[in-house]
Amino acid sequence: MNRLFILFCSLGVALSGCGPLQTPLPARLDDEHQKSVNESWDKALSPPNRFNSQSLLDILLTTGAYQNGVDKLEFRSEKNLSNGLAIMEIRFERSAPERDLFTITVQDRQGKVLRQERYDREQIETTYREMFIDLNNLRRKREQGAASAEDLQKLKGYEARQALVESVFPKFPAVKTEPKE
Repeated sequence: MNRLFILFCSLGVALSGCGPLQTPLPARLDDEHQKSVNESWDKALSPPNRFNSQSLLDILLTTGAYQNGVDKLEFRSEKNLSNGLAIMEIRFERSAPERDLFTITVQDRQGKVLRQERYDREQIETTYREMFIDLNNLRRKREQGAASAEDLQKLKGYEARQALVESVFPKFPAVKTEPKE
């Protein structure tokens, strides 16, 4: 049990980042990591009752196995708006990467679609890279005095995009849950 727990925990730390779904689609693993995840699932659930309920929850929660290396994932969330409803849906299928999709649909109170946006994996990964990785790297280059004119122009665009985001949504505080006694 200890080796299995350590393996799952190591995979969880390596794959899950700061929490469930850092982007609207789970990561696509390379063949080596996918093989390791597949073997871990087999170890954890062969036989199906190998671990008690709490141990299984511990394994799934601490490793992010519920989202990392899965073969199919679907997720739907809804947010009530003053004028209707926003519905977000995630679809992921490991065997069909071309069908990875994140959609947001805005409906009025009667259910009429007012807007629908569809984002594929490439759009999501590009946006994530630009808004988190590239933005921070360019800021660092600027601070070090190593940014070219082209770098500064890109940074200006990324910072304008970030300012727009911050003007619409507040920064969400880190969620800290205290155990119930």
